Amino acid sequence: MDRRLLIRLLAKQELTIILPLVQVLNPDVLPDLLAQRLEDMMGQGYQCVAAFLDDDCVGVAGIWQGTRFWCGRYLDVDNVVVDPAYRSSGIGRQLMDWVEQYARQQGCEIMVLDAYVTNHSARWFYERMGYQVLGHHFVKSL
Repeated sequence: MDRRLLIRLLAKQELTIILPLVQVLNPDVLPDLLAQRLEDMMGQGYQCVAAFLDDDCVGVAGIWQGTRFWCGRYLDVDNVVVDPAYRSSGIGRQLMDWVEQYARQQGCEIMVLDAYVTNHSARWFYERMGYQVLGHHFVKSL
């Protein structure tokens, strides 16, 4: 990779640049609906970290902060996506390392994330980075 990688927190007005990569992870959700959900999420404290090669956004990781009884202050990582053309080049690891440093600076005690049970490469990636499966995330459609 000859180009320089820059990782940074996006400003609120920049967040729409993540939508093409979020679409990769959520192909069954219509683009207009993703845009509406992003708008809703922004009002709920959603932030996003992006990885750039020159001016190209090649990776994103959404983040939320909160506090829970069982763990104290935490950072929830959401929709981590690296452009398929750049996977296995170290961008995902660098992106997650940046997020971890940010979580420490914010006084978070832990980081949490979900990965689809069918996404075996994501599970392998997160386990290599030191994440452990602690429980199950249950979902009930309404």
